[in-house]
Amino acid sequence: MKHLSLDMKFLVVILVAVLLQSCGTGGGNSQLFDRLDKAITGSAEFDRKKIGRIDSLSRLLVASDDPRREFELNRQLFLEYKSFVCDSALHYINANIGQAREAGDDYWLALSLIEKADLVAKAGIFTEALEILEAIDSRTLPNDIKDNYYQICGTTYQYMVEYAEGSEYMQAYQAKITAYRDSVLAMPAPDSFIYETEYGSRLIELGRRQEAVESFIESLENYSFGTREYSVIASLIAYVYQIEGDHDKREYYMAMSAISDIHGSVKENLALRALAEFRFEAGDVSHAYRYLRKSMEDANYFSARMRKNQSANILPLVIRAYEAQQREMQAQLKWFIVLISALAVGLVVAVVFIIKQLRTVSHSLNLVSVTKDKLLKLNDELQQTNAALTATNTALTESSCIKEEYIGKFMELCSNYISTLEQYRKMLYQQAASGRTEDLHKSLRSTSIISNTLKEFYKAFDTAFLNIFPDFVQRFNELLPEDDRIQLKEDEKLNTELRVFALIRLGITDSAKIASFLRCSITTIYTYRSKRKKRSLCPVDFDDEVMKIASF
Repeated sequence: MKHLSLDMKFLVVILVAVLLQSCGTGGGNSQLFDRLDKAITGSAEFDRKKIGRIDSLSRLLVASDDPRREFELNRQLFLEYKSFVCDSALHYINANIGQAREAGDDYWLALSLIEKADLVAKAGIFTEALEILEAIDSRTLPNDIKDNYYQICGTTYQYMVEYAEGSEYMQAYQAKITAYRDSVLAMPAPDSFIYETEYGSRLIELGRRQEAVESFIESLENYSFGTREYSVIASLIAYVYQIEGDHDKREYYMAMSAISDIHGSVKENLALRALAEFRFEAGDVSHAYRYLRKSMEDANYFSARMRKNQSANILPLVIRAYEAQQREMQAQLKWFIVLISALAVGLVVAVVFIIKQLRTVSHSLNLVSVTKDKLLKLNDELQQTNAALTATNTALTESSCIKEEYIGKFMELCSNYISTLEQYRKMLYQQAASGRTEDLHKSLRSTSIISNTLKEFYKAFDTAFLNIFPDFVQRFNELLPEDDRIQLKEDEKLNTELRVFALIRLGITDSAKIASFLRCSITTIYTYRSKRKKRSLCPVDFDDEVMKIASF
């Protein structure tokens, strides 16, 4: 049976090792990935809250008969749907465009057309987005929406760069992006979100990446986690670290952007797809598959053609790797089943063998009964001997632990004290050599080095003692009435009174030695010992009960 038990332990070790190897994700951001996984699992709850806000706005819209109020409610619904469901957002922005034209309000119309262009560009419909933007005369736009117009023009070309990556048109698109960025930066609104993102992007273009990171991190503090602004800035920081080649920080900020998007129910997102690529490149196929699947689900939910196409490029690679990983895990599972089956057969054989042995033993019981009394007597003697050996072994083990703990601790203390004294000597020598007599007298009069050394000494003593007797304070208090138990301060491990009895537990019972060790009078030691003994629950044999407090 002993051999069988060892085989079972060996098998468990193999199973655990293989499972750990299979489940490892690697990387320095595993806790952040766990947080992202939790957010993905709870994304339905975030969506439910967003739908609740949309329903509330819809009811207000139905009940409204004021055109301006209807325009504002339509716009709020558009903003809720803008990164959530493209078709619904398009419905409400078209309603506002029609209402603005009917009312002849140029401001409403320009604002709505700009926002529609942004929406259709996000959905990958670039031609219509550019047609809408080109139809707007930017010279007539008020300043409070002109910067938004310029940024959306640049963002549309940015989407086109992503869509046409590697094509001959990229250089022209990039020139457009730069031109529109210059227009935004020329606007007098340095504290706006648009200005902050465009300014940081310009710093990246100029190669001043550290300044860009500092600017983005400063801006990040101005926005709440879960807002689109937070997500965008976090993804921009991740982009800078991608250029810098800092993979851990790139993944950290991209994951923060993805979690923020999930909390804000943003379905038109880039972060999850980018994270899927990062994880796939790192060999973490399980996370890559999960993030990419969620990214595809969000793109389908939003109806983002461009995001679906981008995810579709890497999806077959991830799926093949994921399926290969699943096949490997199935092969490992089959191997486990074979091992477990072999172990089960071994257990059956062992049980059969034990049954036969039991039958053999039953035939020998008559012989055993003859020597029963002798065995019982010998057993009693053996138990007494074992008890004595156990007590001796415990004492030896405890003594060995005490010696090992204190020798190591106080050798280290001695070394530290020698270094401290050497530094103190050098300081005194320098003061004497430089003729700074007043400083020398002040140093010689100061007792701070003694006080600090004593504090460190007692701290080391307390630590070493509690390593050997970890529950000493609790067991000691159990010997006292509840209203007379010792309450330590927050930063204390032992106080002077507890150290008296700690030394007694270590075998130092001479009050003079204890007083010398603790640098107090013998009278104080007698007072501590007699007071606690009289007030304890066992005044007759209090010291003996203290000695019974077990070590670890």
